[in-house]
Amino acid sequence: MSATTTPRRVLVVDDEQNIALGILKTLGQSPMYVAKHAPSGEIAVAELAKTPYDLVITDIRMPGMSGIDLLRHIRANHADVGVIIMTAYGSTQVQEEASRRGSLLYIEKPFDFAQMQATIEDFFKRKEETSTTTQKEESVSGVIPGLSLMDVIQMNCLARFTGTLHIKTSNGQQGIICFNKGEIPHCETATRSGKDAFFEIVQWQGGSFDTIEQIPPTVTIVESWEQLMMEAAMMMPDTPTPTQASAKPKAPPKAPTPKVEPAPADTSKMLDRVMEAAKAEVTFIVTHSGFVIDKRIAQTSKIDLNKSGDEISKLLPGIFSVAKTLTAGTLNEITLRFEGKTAMIRNVAQSDLLFIVISPASVSSGDIFKAIERESENIKKIL
Repeated sequence: MSATTTPRRVLVVDDEQNIALGILKTLGQSPMYVAKHAPSGEIAVAELAKTPYDLVITDIRMPGMSGIDLLRHIRANHADVGVIIMTAYGSTQVQEEASRRGSLLYIEKPFDFAQMQATIEDFFKRKEETSTTTQKEESVSGVIPGLSLMDVIQMNCLARFTGTLHIKTSNGQQGIICFNKGEIPHCETATRSGKDAFFEIVQWQGGSFDTIEQIPPTVTIVESWEQLMMEAAMMMPDTPTPTQASAKPKAPPKAPTPKVEPAPADTSKMLDRVMEAAKAEVTFIVTHSGFVIDKRIAQTSKIDLNKSGDEISKLLPGIFSVAKTLTAGTLNEITLRFEGKTAMIRNVAQSDLLFIVISPASVSSGDIFKAIERESENIKKIL
């Protein structure tokens, strides 16, 4: 990145520190990005108030201020900031459709960090191609200003919301959409109920809505919310995407040159040291849930790095499930011996991170253990 190029500033908001660390690590490999982690929505609000950001990547469910609350704040106070929602719920197909039609991007957990990077790159590509493009579709105001009604419905379903949206348009149309733990059991307008009412409501343009905590006991819809959203999307006319829409270009406002912050501690160097000390062929840092934070492979190794990482990601949830069944407490270490290979999985104390090292069988388990233990202390300093 040249000295005159403004860096792309990204704020990652997630109470799961290790996922944020992985995203920061991925972005830190490019000089085009300056990324920072906010462990809560409240801290993100404070950070946005003092520093200009281009993009916020936020989990949808967090203690305290939720991702929905943070999104509402961003739309009301930082309308030019993009948002990517991380969620462990919902259909990928629905999320892709919502991303295409709406003003949000979604990515489903667990995800590969390369997939996240591609989503981020796509956001900035679209933004740079249409820096001042405005959407023609009228938005719905209310709990989350500036979002389409489809966005609002999507958010409530992904967040497992229970309550009722009372929607009103400027033409006098009114209707309700009921949510029960994210599903949509009932919809109603002046003339319709059930699915017909839902399909009518989602095609309304503009207006406002109120949130009501109670839901009526009536059940008129048995289909899943994913099916409803996909059927509604197929019935609606195509909405121009940001790259299709056109607008008279305007010079972007001049923003103060942001202060570039130092990159987070480099896990790559830690893995390099483990590789050397343990004479390892492959080394990973992963979370208990299977996210690969960082990885290394020796030049002489014939191990497939991506395939082995995928298999490890599938293996770990089962290991911890067995531990819970046996009430075995916190995992400390697992050593697996194969013909010609030793694999050690060791927990980083007071975290949900694991070192996984595969070395030749000629290397003693003690040497592998010592190499991991030294770098575990460095990992804990990052956390």
